[in-house]
Amino acid sequence: MDQIRIDESFMRAAICEAVRGDVVKTKPNPRVGAVIVENGEIVAKGHFEEDGGPHAERKAFEALGRKPQAGAVIYVTLEPCSTVGRTGACTTAIVESGIRRVVIGAQDPTPEHRGNGVAVLEQQGVEVLAGVLELECSALNPGYRGHST
Repeated sequence: MDQIRIDESFMRAAICEAVRGDVVKTKPNPRVGAVIVENGEIVAKGHFEEDGGPHAERKAFEALGRKPQAGAVIYVTLEPCSTVGRTGACTTAIVESGIRRVVIGAQDPTPEHRGNGVAVLEQQGVEVLAGVLELECSALNPGYRGHST
């Protein structure tokens, strides 16, 4: 299987994780799913559960319960947040975890945030691939206009 199909397969798993989030509980934030992959296997999953709670990326790291192995990849349905609000920046959690590759479904639609998560990760030497199954990931949150971290 080529890398594009592999990335799409794991992004589908992240989408499945995202739909576990209850739209009523997550509002005004979006439903987001994340999966951590090591050696071609999903080793942890997380989804955003409720407004003010930990984001999907942090839930996946919590589920993993340890530092990811070298070469691990995180797949996230929405661009990781890069600002600190009620929760810490997910980009910081990713960088601190040691993950060196992030695959993103949809970019943050908010003009003042769009692309910032990608930029922060890339500035820290993390490889980022954005736009994998973008339409499917965007469809998780119809009407969503931006983060309320």
